[in-house]
Order: sequence, then C-alpha cells, then structure tokens
Amino acid sequence: MITDLRFAWRALAKNRAFALTAVTTLALGIGANTAIFSVINQVLLNPAGVANPDRVVAVRARYDKLALRSIPVSVPDFADVENSRTVFDSAAILQDADLNYTGGDVPEHLQGAMVSYAWFDVFRAKPQLGRLFSREEDQPGANQVTILSDAAWTRLFARDAGVIGRSLELNQLPYRIVGVMGPEFRWPARVDLWVPQGLARDAYSPSNRFNESLTCLARLQSGVTFARATSFMRVLNDRVYRDGTRAGAYAQASGWAMFVVPFTDFVAGDTRTPLLVLLGAVGFVLLIACSNIAGLMLTRASGRAGETAIRAALGAGRVALIRQIVSESLLLAGAGAAVGLAVAGAGARALLRLAPDNATVALKVRLDARVVVVALLAAAVSAVLFSLAPACQVLRLARFHGLGEGGRRSVSSMRRQRFGSGLVVGEVSLALVLLVGAGLFLRSLARLHNIRPGFDPGRVMSGLLSLPQAQYATPEKRLAFYTALIDRLSHLPGAVSAAVAMPVPFTTENSASFAIEGRPQLAGDPGPHGDLRFISPDYDRTGGEPVAIIDDYLAQQYWPNENPLGKRLRLGPAWSTIVGIVGHVKHSSLAVDSGKGAYYIPLFQQPLPAGYLLVRADGDPSPLAGAMRDRVQSLDPQQPVHDLVTMESRVAASLEARRFVVTVLGFFAAMALLMATLGLYGVISYAVSQRTNEIGVRMALGAHRQQVLRLVVGQGMRLALAGGLLGLAASILFSRWLASQLFTVSPFDPLTFVAVAAVLILAALLASYIPAARAARLDPGNALRYE
Repeated sequence: MITDLRFAWRALAKNRAFALTAVTTLALGIGANTAIFSVINQVLLNPAGVANPDRVVAVRARYDKLALRSIPVSVPDFADVENSRTVFDSAAILQDADLNYTGGDVPEHLQGAMVSYAWFDVFRAKPQLGRLFSREEDQPGANQVTILSDAAWTRLFARDAGVIGRSLELNQLPYRIVGVMGPEFRWPARVDLWVPQGLARDAYSPSNRFNESLTCLARLQSGVTFARATSFMRVLNDRVYRDGTRAGAYAQASGWAMFVVPFTDFVAGDTRTPLLVLLGAVGFVLLIACSNIAGLMLTRASGRAGETAIRAALGAGRVALIRQIVSESLLLAGAGAAVGLAVAGAGARALLRLAPDNATVALKVRLDARVVVVALLAAAVSAVLFSLAPACQVLRLARFHGLGEGGRRSVSSMRRQRFGSGLVVGEVSLALVLLVGAGLFLRSLARLHNIRPGFDPGRVMSGLLSLPQAQYATPEKRLAFYTALIDRLSHLPGAVSAAVAMPVPFTTENSASFAIEGRPQLAGDPGPHGDLRFISPDYDRTGGEPVAIIDDYLAQQYWPNENPLGKRLRLGPAWSTIVGIVGHVKHSSLAVDSGKGAYYIPLFQQPLPAGYLLVRADGDPSPLAGAMRDRVQSLDPQQPVHDLVTMESRVAASLEARRFVVTVLGFFAAMALLMATLGLYGVISYAVSQRTNEIGVRMALGAHRQQVLRLVVGQGMRLALAGGLLGLAASILFSRWLASQLFTVSPFDPLTFVAVAAVLILAALLASYIPAARAARLDPGNALRYE
C-alpha cells in the first residue's frame, strides 16, 4: 500500500491543477459540514460546562386546557423533584435576578442568577477559585454570598486571584465573594454572577403550587433512563391529583402536569430544526462536491486509458488497478480533510457572528475530538463516493486492453459521458432541492416582515430598570419614583410621551388566572386565564377605583355575547372595573401567537420593583438613550438603566433566527448551484471535445453555427431538465418536512418553484452556451483533423 501511495503522490504531483481543484472542492464541502456539526455538537450533543449532558433533564409544567405547553415550575413542584432521590441524583432551581452594582465609577447592571445550592452539582461543575454554595447559605438571611463568572471576574477585578472573601455591593447590600467559575461554565448564558435563592419556609406551602416562576434542572441517578423519569413524573402528578385538596381538583381541571425534557432539547429550543435543516443542506453540498470530483477523476481516467490498458496487458490485476484509484482518493481526501478543518474553524466563527446573539452567547469555536472524527469520517465517505465511478471505469478499460487505441477511446468516451451525465443530473437535482428550501424560507421571512405586531414600534426607545428592595421596599416609594421619572422623561428634548410598563412586547412573558364577578368557578373549570401586563395609565395617579383594560381576544373569549365595559375582574384581593378594550398585540413572535387574550392593570395600582421605560420620540429615538440614563440617575445616582434598545430593534430581533437560516441556507444553495453549473459545464465541454470530428463533419456538410449551438445547448438543457424533474420530486418530499418552519407559505408555493426553475434554466444555459459557442467557432478543416 505504501508503494501505491507513493505512486499516487507522484501522479497527483504531475497534475497539480487537478489535485488543487479536487482538494479545494472537497475542503469546501468537508469544511462546511464540519462547521455546522461543530455548532450542533455544542448545542444539541455536548454543551460546554456540563458533564454527561444526557443525564440532565429540565423539569417543566403545562396546562393543557389553558394552552400553556411548557412553562417554569413552582417551589412545591421543585420540592417534589428534589425529594425524589430514587430517580434524581440532584435537583436545583434558577430565577433571573437583576442586580445593581455600585462599586465602580458609575452604577452598572449585572445579570444575576438566583439558584439553589445544588445548581452546580447538577452540572458537575467545579470553581476555578474558591468554593461553591453550602446548604446553610441557601437560607433566608444567610444568602448574601456570590460566585462570579469568569467574564465578570475579568471585567470587574482584572482576574485578581485575591478576590475571594472580598465584598461586592449588589442592590445596596454587601455580598461576599466565595468562588469564581471557569470560562467554560455559562449556565445560564449571559450570567455575571450567582447568588443563593434563600427560599423562606412558607414558599414551600401547597398554596404556591400554581405560582410558577422557576427553571428547574435535575440530574438522573445512575441507571435511571429518561423513559423511567418520564413515568415517575406521572406518579408525582397523580399524587397532586389525588391529594383531596382544592389544588388537586384545579390541577385536574386545568390539565396541569409536570414533565421532563432532555437538557439538550431544552437548551436548543426552536433552534433544533433549523440546525438540522442546515446540516442536511451542507450534506447536499458535499454530495455535489463528490460528484464534481468523480467527474474530474473520470476525465482523468479516460485520459490515462492507454496507460491503464498497458498495465493490464503487462499483468496488472484488477486489485492493483483499483488500489491506484483508492490511493489517489485517500490522498485527496486526507488533504481535503486537513484543509477542511481550517475552513471549518473559519466557517464556525462566521456562523457564530451571523447567528442571533441570544443563541450563541455561550458558544465558542471548538473543534474537539468528536468534530475532528466527523471531519475524517466525511473525508472517508467522500473518498469512497468519488472513487466508485473511476474505479468502475478502470475495470472496464482493463477488460478492453486487447483493443486498439481507437476502440479503447470509443469505449472510454461513451462510458465517461454516461457516468458524467448521471452525476450532473444528480447534482442539478440536489441543487434544486436546496434552492427551493432557501426560496421557501425567504418567502416566509418576507411575509413576516409585513406582519403588524398590533402596536407601532417606530420611534420608541426602551430600557429596563430594577429598583432594589433595600431602598424601595414599599409600594409608595416605588410609586413616587415612577411618577417623578415619567414626568422628567416626558420633558426630554425630542420626546413626545413617556410611560413605564412590565413586560413590554418582545421581551418576557407573563400570564395569570383571574376571576370574573358573578361567575362562580364550577368544578372541572380551570377558570379564566390571560396574559398579564402592567402599564402606567394616564389618569389620576393618586387614587381612584381599580381599573383594567382588556384586549379584543380576551373580550371574545370570556364575554362573547355581551359588552365587557363596566364588568369587573379580580387579580388579587381587589376587583377592577373594565374601562377599555384594545387590539390584540403579538407579544413574543410575529410568526406564532398563543391565541390567549391579555388584560392590562395600571402599574400605579401595583407598583412593581422592575419596569421598562418607554419614550416615544418625534424623530430618531437613538439619542434618547443617554438622556434617559441621565434622568434616572438625576433621581437616584445609584440606579442604572440597561437593555436600552429601540422597540423596532426588539421586533427585528425576533426574526434574527429565521434571517440567519435564510442567509446560511441561501449561501449553501448558491454554492450548490455553482458546483452543479460547473459540473454541467465540464460534461458539455468534454462532450464537445469528444465530438469535435462529428461537429467538423456536420459543418463541412453545411450545418450552420446556430444549429451547432442548438445541438450542444440542447444536450445541456436535457440534462438540466432531467435533474430538475428529479429535484422537483425530491423538493416536494422534503418541503413537507419544512412546513412547520414556514409562515403563511405553502411548502408547494408556486412562485418559489417558478423562480427556482428560472434560475436553474439560466444557469444551465450559461453552462451549456460557453462550450457551445466554442464548438460553433470551430474551423471544419481543423476539426476534421482533430484526434
């Protein structure tokens, strides 16, 4: 085999143009596949900072009758899981925490995570400095300790190893630093530091069963399968259903249940299907690359037909001839894999730059052993694929070693053209599938851009602030701050109006049950439920009757045949009179809507400790960001404002994932089309070179140049048509799989298919016309002498 590799190396060195073309083509295909797989590896298979991620699950809750499919859990839910030691080795909870840090030159917002003490145990994570939380620190009054992320340690303390034991002022309270996590641990993403939850004893009361606000993760015991954990969750649910309390009856009536989701699925969320679509796309690109290389090797084998026949005549067996082809293929594949890994690194970095920030914040370019193995496997499979056709060609040539040169040339040419034509048909069909997929996603994205969210996001700047409990402990203090702040924001130069709301569209979600006056809740009835919004109202802020506004969805759902104005609903102890009806607002996605109605409660009736500031400008809102920050700090110098972005940017960010898929899939589709076009050009050029005598005879007998053009272009268009028909059938099959990812666009959208067909026809015409024009310019005398 070593001798064969040396011979193959010398043969490739003599034909450097062929070797360079083949290696470059293969490197692009392998690099693209490896880059996509490296991202999938980090998101779906092997997330960084988690030991054995397949042993970790997310515990979620649902309400089937309230259209809540996957929401956080409550403290009693978590207690049930934590106490189930036969199934779960450890369990922990997480809740986001907005923390104001005042230890620097200016107040700064830090993204905190309030976790139970076992949070790091679930991940099997260890600190790089200090220690983790103890059980004793996860108690009320004892939880003023913190663990820093590597990024926060670097930014705030310049990686000072003496940071352990120092105090950090958060929300105007001192927190002692007890540990620093390593750079690979970023759960949750974007976190700056962790603090203990410190839940009070009454938080575990059964009355809190349906107050869900916690993300719960658990690690399975050794030997416990995901199926067993799923079955065990049904046991926990049955205990709640049969506890004989009002909570149990409500759980059954509302379709409540806890369930588990694999951690990797939970983290991936809606990105799983798009990533798999992109993996399929780059797989197609690699197949097209292999077809092109196979075509090049077929041409090369035809050119070496005489050499092959001589070797066969001198006694070289079939195995020896095949070893030569395999040796060349392995060298090409090895070089392609090596260059492809470099391409993959650059490609992965480009993907992370293009991808939405919220999807890649914890991701880094990481070509680990698993990724390298996949690249080598792709190279090995590619070597097999593009060596099959030339190997068959060589075997056939060996059988005809007794023929003269003309006979061998004739046999080689016919076989080569049939093989090449078949490869081109396959390339065109694969390219068409990718073009159709990219076109459907593009059409879907265009439709989404035309969807109105139910409000006008134009010229509105927004920012979030969190009022620390230590300073704003009472509703009266929070009300006074909001009242003064809105007044100052309203008088900003360029401001038209100002408000405070929580939450605002395209940020977080919040829903809650409520009661309707005069409608007692019947057995088996889960009761009214809707999305809950708090807004600053334009009315007497110092008092008055509690009021509420509902949207038209909620009105239709609970007051379908009557006027809801003047009716009363209750959230908490007080009844609120409905004084207005507004249009429905899409809150989290332009593409998907829960269908639930919403009700709005005046923020000044229930002043929350956090709220979004909203200022509408008479022009570009961007300059208002700094002015809003200044006005807040003029009221409270220690109060930061963060997440200052326009509402238009928030709406646009909801489409970033789809825009990313369209961009990347479009790029791969264009690459596939280019490769298929080059493949078609190569086949037609080879056919013209083999038919030079024939073309010369035709022209000598009076054939016009236009007839030669039609002859050659017709051959190319027939191949493109065959590939197009095959690709059309495949596109219809694959488009059904994409249906769930499309918005108001049929997977068989005629405009997309017509546009793709037009692009394909133009590419085929270009690929065929160039060799056809060259054939039409042939001199008949020279063509007749061509050999």
